[in-house]
Amino acid sequence: MSLHLLRFDPDMARSALWFASEKLLPRNAEDGGYAWHALLAAAFGTALAPKPFHLHARRNRPVQLLAYSSEDPATLLSQAQSFADPQVFAALRLGQSTGIAAKPMPAFTPGRRLGFSLRVRPTVRSDRDGDRTKTRERDAYLAALDATTLDAPPDRAEVYLAWTTAHLEKGGVKVISARIDGHERVETLRRNDKRDLKPVQGHAASVAGILEVSDAERFHALLARGIGRHRGFGYGMLLLSPPGA
Repeated sequence: MSLHLLRFDPDMARSALWFASEKLLPRNAEDGGYAWHALLAAAFGTALAPKPFHLHARRNRPVQLLAYSSEDPATLLSQAQSFADPQVFAALRLGQSTGIAAKPMPAFTPGRRLGFSLRVRPTVRSDRDGDRTKTRERDAYLAALDATTLDAPPDRAEVYLAWTTAHLEKGGVKVISARIDGHERVETLRRNDKRDLKPVQGHAASVAGILEVSDAERFHALLARGIGRHRGFGYGMLLLSPPGA
């Protein structure tokens, strides 16, 4: 499966107008995940909407929206030209020459070392009383707190780092080094079973480090899938860099 790294340079004013018209206007930076998720779905359809994605805010520079997609940019643009609302089309600047900048991702061979960074919502799922129909999602730290038999509580940053490392290593890599660059309590919007928007509280963590590819196919799938259950809402996108950067 081919994989493309996409970059959008959204018109933030037009995006805000569309968010407001759909009653999705974010209250803060962390709250915007669902709004951007909805905008991408409105532009390209639910099936083709790129994910995982990451809203890259840069000091005194325009915001970038980065994403991975198995679809090539021509297919995405054709879908948007055919079916997207004009306001959505304008919000992502799809009518401009730089509407979708893209590059194909290479196949990274085993032994290749890469720098990485990502932002995650560390959660775990558990079945209540062994019933899979009563599955609930919990913050990874709260789950670790309940499970500990030690006198002292576990360190939250260490729990989040272990959670991230485990997910990375399931994706065909060896984590050479990793650190938590910060974690904080966040509240994001999600739709419930009745399709109503409800705030979901939890913690987000920023993680960076160096990894080594051990299985090229699994690593490719990891990039395409992202990490965690909130990857369709602005979390879990693995961004790569030279290992010494």
